Amino acid sequence: MKPNFFFIGPDKAGSTWLYEALGRHKQVYLPNAKELFFFDRFYHLGWDWYEKYFKGAGKEHKIVGEICHDYLFSPLACERIARDLPEAKLMVCLREPVERAFSAYLYMVKQGRVTTDFETAIEEKDELIDHGRYAKHLERYLRVFGSERIHVAIFDDLVSDPQRFFDEVCNFLEIERMLLPAELRKTVLPAARPRSLFWAKVIRGMGWCIRCLGLPQLVTYAKNSAFVNHLLYTPYHMDEKPKMSPKTRMDLRTIFLPEIQQLSDLVGYDFCNRWGYTSINDSANIE
Repeated sequence: MKPNFFFIGPDKAGSTWLYEALGRHKQVYLPNAKELFFFDRFYHLGWDWYEKYFKGAGKEHKIVGEICHDYLFSPLACERIARDLPEAKLMVCLREPVERAFSAYLYMVKQGRVTTDFETAIEEKDELIDHGRYAKHLERYLRVFGSERIHVAIFDDLVSDPQRFFDEVCNFLEIERMLLPAELRKTVLPAARPRSLFWAKVIRGMGWCIRCLGLPQLVTYAKNSAFVNHLLYTPYHMDEKPKMSPKTRMDLRTIFLPEIQQLSDLVGYDFCNRWGYTSINDSANIE
C-alpha cells in the first residue's frame, strides 16, 4: 500500500504529537520512522525502499500516512507527491511564526547546531525566518492540490484543547474519532540543552549518516529513547532557558506581518487577529 495522507509541516508545530496520536488509531498506519524525507531528500532510493515502510498496512487501515515536517518547504516534494500520489490528503499545523522560530532556535541549541544568542542565530540561519513564511510555501500546495485536500490546523488549538484538535483531524481523514490517552492530553516536552556540545554534534551527524544508509527507523528509536535523551540532554532550569527580548519579538512580528496578511487571504481565515497582528497593522496604517 502507498500513503494517502501526509503531514507536511512546519517543524516545531506538533508533528511529534500528531505522530504519536495517529499511531494509536486503529484505522491509521504510520511507518516506524517518523520522518522518511523520501520526497525531498531520499527520492533516489526508489519506491521499493519507500514502500517497505508501509508493508504492514492492511485493509483495516483507511489512512496510510507519513509525518514529515520539511515537505512544506520543498518544491520538489510538492511536485513529486502531486505526480505520484495525486489523491493524497495533506495537513499543515501553523504556529505563530515568531514563537515557532524561537522554538526552532532552542532545538538547534539542543542539537549543537547553534551556540549563539537568538538574535545572532536569526542572521546566520535563514530557515528560522523562512520556515515561518507559511503563505509562500503553502501557496504552491494549495495551487496543486486545492484547499479541499489540505487540512490547515492551528498549533494554538492543539495546546488549548488536544482532544478537539484531534477530533477535527479525524473528521478530515474520515476516520472514527478516538479518545486520546492521558499522556497525549498534556503539553509538549520542555526545552532541553545538550550535556556535551561535542556529542550533540556527533549524534546529529550520525543520525543523518544512518538516514543516508536507508535506516531512518533507528533515528526515530533513538529520539524516542528516554535513556538516550537523559544521556545527551538536560532540561533547562527556569533561570537558564534563553529568552527573547521584547524588541526582537516586535521586530520579527513586523517582518512577518505582510506574510500573515497574505496567509489570511490565502486560507480565508483571519490569522492577523488570531495571533495579535492587528495592532501592528493599525500602527503601520497610522504611520
